[in-house]
Amino acid sequence: MQEDIRKTPLYSIHLSLGAKIVDFHGWLMPVEYKSILAEAIAVRKSCGVFDASHMGEIEISGSQAQQFVQYVLTNDVSLLPEGSMQYNLICAEDGGILDDLMVYRKKSSFSLVVNASNTAQDYNWLRNHSRSFDVEIKDVSSEYALIAVQGPMAESVLRENLKVSLNGLNYMHFIQINSNFGSFLISRSGYTGEDGFEIFVAGDLAGMVWEKIFSKAEEFGIFACGLGARDILRLEMGYPLCGNDIGRDINPVEAGLLWAVKLDKGDFVGKSIIEGIKSRGPEKQRIGFVMQDKGVARQNYGIFSSEHKHLGKVTSGGYSPNLDKFIGMGYVDKSFLAAGGREIFIDIRGKMRKAAVAKIPFIAAKTKP
Repeated sequence: MQEDIRKTPLYSIHLSLGAKIVDFHGWLMPVEYKSILAEAIAVRKSCGVFDASHMGEIEISGSQAQQFVQYVLTNDVSLLPEGSMQYNLICAEDGGILDDLMVYRKKSSFSLVVNASNTAQDYNWLRNHSRSFDVEIKDVSSEYALIAVQGPMAESVLRENLKVSLNGLNYMHFIQINSNFGSFLISRSGYTGEDGFEIFVAGDLAGMVWEKIFSKAEEFGIFACGLGARDILRLEMGYPLCGNDIGRDINPVEAGLLWAVKLDKGDFVGKSIIEGIKSRGPEKQRIGFVMQDKGVARQNYGIFSSEHKHLGKVTSGGYSPNLDKFIGMGYVDKSFLAAGGREIFIDIRGKMRKAAVAKIPFIAAKTKP
């Protein structure tokens, strides 16, 4: 095992619950507790709780914080009032996606919640692009634990078990809570498509918050959920996973993420290249698909037309217990889609298995506007 392997503040709790632990980008994380499929179903039916403390948090402050964030990210953060958040992208100069993230607009700073595997890379990249701005950039990841409470019962769970009222908190907004057992930030957000919340709390308070959330586990149908369920749920929603569905060799136009790119906001890193790709059209496009034949479409499996023409590759795939179907995402030649192509074949271990191009998300979002 690596010497620099990291543990979240909730690691001992995961062990006590019998979680199967894996090395996830240098973090010891629970992939499942009793059943990945049962955990994924619970989030859609009742409530699931995830340890997301491996995610990175980068704080940006200073007199030119907004100008800097506008320059290094693709979306328009000037539209954000204090207490709101926004999906965003970091793109390289050639338009390739370096990371996707959430931006939290605080009173005098911006917090960027980035993917665990990219925290150090993003921090260094931001610092390298900050030299002409009056900003201070801090990696504050080690200061926080992050607990996600997701599902139709999530609000009731936090109201009853944490004694916080969140009825007036809108989707993609956050508040600071001061309770009798500590201070923490709660946002109405998540990576599942369900109504839910993400709680940022000091590491030494994380265990107590986790235990309080689970104090009425049977009554609310609360499940502890691991990375396996998280991956199924985000796939059902068509949410891209950085490193699988988006990355350095993919631009926002190809990924179908142009809605998170505001080309009219002024200059930002990668803007001119993205504008050019949008103008002439991308060569490939991200799609969703549902398997018609039996088989699991896994990352990097080839996608072909009925004439056996190679169209692209799978980036994510698996079984959806909430749909009882095998689903996936990938990239195919834009010309195939433009010609009305809908029937595709996935090369699964040398056998061509039929699939159908499908709209994403596969399941309608239940987030509260």
